[in-house]
Amino acid sequence: MRKESDFNPPWWLSNRHLQTFWAPLSPKIPLPNLERQRVELDDGDFIDIDWLNPNRHAPTVVLLHGLEGGIDSPYLRRMLFKIHQRRWRGVLVYWRGCSGEMNRLDKTYHSGRSEDLHQVMQHIQSEKNPEKLFVAGYSLGANILLKWLGEQGDRANITAGCAVSTPFNLSVCADSIDQGFSKIYKHYLLTALKRKIASKFTAEELLKKLNLTLKDLMLIGSFREFDNRVTSRLNEFDDAEDYYRTASSIYYLKTITKPALVLHAEDDPFMSPAIIPKDKQMSESLELRVSAHGGHVGFVNEASISNASFFLEKTILDYFDRFL
Repeated sequence: MRKESDFNPPWWLSNRHLQTFWAPLSPKIPLPNLERQRVELDDGDFIDIDWLNPNRHAPTVVLLHGLEGGIDSPYLRRMLFKIHQRRWRGVLVYWRGCSGEMNRLDKTYHSGRSEDLHQVMQHIQSEKNPEKLFVAGYSLGANILLKWLGEQGDRANITAGCAVSTPFNLSVCADSIDQGFSKIYKHYLLTALKRKIASKFTAEELLKKLNLTLKDLMLIGSFREFDNRVTSRLNEFDDAEDYYRTASSIYYLKTITKPALVLHAEDDPFMSPAIIPKDKQMSESLELRVSAHGGHVGFVNEASISNASFFLEKTILDYFDRFL
């Protein structure tokens, strides 16, 4: 059910781009000690995870990063810091090829790789069997989380989840980020994805697997073109639209049975407010909080600026506290 968010930014920080840019430009929060572990996947590939307080018997929070995210993403560092302050256990999941080492297979991570999340969650359960298990996903990670929850229904082995700045409809998002000032984000993310593919394959392999020269690859100018020519070919989709239709979490919200909080800003520059789901598209297990401002994984308020308390981390952890 949709509810109005209590997020309220200062007047001078209500612009969606300032909200989006503020956290990445702020000083880095120091990281607690993390312990790396490799999870072998059924298809022969692997996913790396970082454990925080691995041997502590405590509520466990799994963190799922967004597109080209990782340990340097401010929202992850803040969340790990807050989890450590609570003396809880944390798990940072790196999607395929995002842990600093390229994955083994031609497959890439993408917005619909819920099967990878499923295997990671099974691994966490078998390793630690936590009494309370929570998952927080951001952007791409939020889409994967909601898709997985919808696929699993009652079988989802978590206590509760939280999804932040979810690209519910990937087709609409691919077009929205290609308009106006949002092209800045598109250029940055698309360049990172193209460079990753260029480092993953030799020139000969690019031609053989994708029918692309290195120049062709680097000239790709939109997410839709990239997903047509790269993502769909490497991950067994017919084309970009087939990928978007299969992977978009909007089609899985109705079958979610585990409780989940969904945080979203109407002014998110990565997407159109038209993608925000209606009550009839969601199950009763979802609590959707929508704010007029907040940008993309921003939600910076007065307390955030003074580093006293970041809205996202406080809101997510307060929600998880309900289930303790």
